[in-house]
Amino acid sequence: MKKKDPLKSKRIFVGFNSAGTVGIWNFTRVLKRRGYQIDFYGMGKIRFNMPVDFLLQFSPNRYLAFFQRLKYFFKILSKYDIWHFNYMEVFFFYPLNLLILKILGKKIVCTFRGSEVRLQLRMKIFCYFADKIVLTGPFLVKSVDRYDVIIPYARNVRDLMTKVDKLDHRKLVVLHAPSNLKIKGTFYIEKVFKHLSKSYSQVEFKIVQGLSHEVLLHEMAQADIVVDQLLVGWYGGLAAEAMAMGKVVMAFLDPTCFRFVDFSSELPIINTNIWTFKRDLEKLIKHPEDFKQLGVEGEKFACKFHDSRKIAERYLKIYEANYE
Repeated sequence: MKKKDPLKSKRIFVGFNSAGTVGIWNFTRVLKRRGYQIDFYGMGKIRFNMPVDFLLQFSPNRYLAFFQRLKYFFKILSKYDIWHFNYMEVFFFYPLNLLILKILGKKIVCTFRGSEVRLQLRMKIFCYFADKIVLTGPFLVKSVDRYDVIIPYARNVRDLMTKVDKLDHRKLVVLHAPSNLKIKGTFYIEKVFKHLSKSYSQVEFKIVQGLSHEVLLHEMAQADIVVDQLLVGWYGGLAAEAMAMGKVVMAFLDPTCFRFVDFSSELPIINTNIWTFKRDLEKLIKHPEDFKQLGVEGEKFACKFHDSRKIAERYLKIYEANYE
């Protein structure tokens, strides 16, 4: 007789309020299809028309918004057993929210995704209350008090592999699609694009912003090289999608991060930075014969480490660990 899964009787709240929504949505869909009671909440305005199960919108008036958040929190408080925050923000005064959840025996999971960890006091409070702390990349290790595991971004890799267009354009296309200009190092990228465009008329250098996710995927499907980010020290969700599509990806990978993950030696990303970017990009442009092998390696890497089904399994273990 098959052993009953105790997690199937639990309800899971997953909340987020910014970019990166697509990956969280993807792995929660996998678990939902498998019969787990998991709901994805958007807190406030969700950018780029990303999907959510429930979108909680608040008044621009801070006082009215406070009471709205208070109302929403207590309305769903008894509904969920596991509370998974993908950002360092809750419904209202965050230490009190987390304390209430803890007193009531709720399990708290927190995933740190990026620049939010700069709010050191808030980070420390979340680390103190959370049962499990997850990081999306090793670039965050030095910024947090503790963590339990690093789980990469989730993407529907197989779907992305089918979106690739047959490239018959005359020009080589180099694409950069920043969600945040400062964090991604767009200033340096734009400067290099302008400089190289004078010497390489056969190359189209594109910077796109504010697109819906579907439109962005269409743009990326037609690109040859995708430039992710040059300042953070690791790659983002855009790079994971580009690799799944078989694109050549460039990003700054901080060598000090490699020891925190077991897949650093397999990364097919061209490691570049603000000082070497022009030289590295020019080298790629001159040797397009290398694109095919890099694309194959990228697809394999994305399937192995970013597939939403595999990421769902890893989060499932995090949720299950609370009920061992």
